[in-house]
Amino acid sequence: MLRPLYRSRQALQALLPRVEAGELELARGLLSEEEARLFFSMERRDQRHGLEVARRLRQVTDDMPVLIAALLHDCGKGRVRLWLRILNVLWPAAVARLAVEGERWRGAAYRLRHHAELGATMAREAGCSETTVRLIHGHIEPEEAWQYELLRAADDRS
Repeated sequence: MLRPLYRSRQALQALLPRVEAGELELARGLLSEEEARLFFSMERRDQRHGLEVARRLRQVTDDMPVLIAALLHDCGKGRVRLWLRILNVLWPAAVARLAVEGERWRGAAYRLRHHAELGATMAREAGCSETTVRLIHGHIEPEEAWQYELLRAADDRS
């Protein structure tokens, strides 16, 4: 019962994502110039989500690679219409079948399905640490497991 409520709240927040100026200052304070450029190129709903994940993480850690990964972990999604995001939540197998690398909505479906890999490449190009890149991609070293678990838990709750 809680999962449908959580997803409903997520959909409503995606319709009208709000980001306060103070929250943007948090991002600017954590990110390098290139990382910030990547963050500010993200859709507002992905910025909102990244800020929420980072806020949750700051309550338990000050580890920079994981905080930066929190802000940038969805950067590989690019522009994706809300209906496709909702379909991806409700019926991910359908989106996987529709996903084709390229432009338009099928390209957006591809980015949704492969955003971790795409985002890791973008983060590397923006100069992120290799730890941050691995956290975004989800392919971590054994000693990074604690960071990845913190990131996943905060992402799941946001």
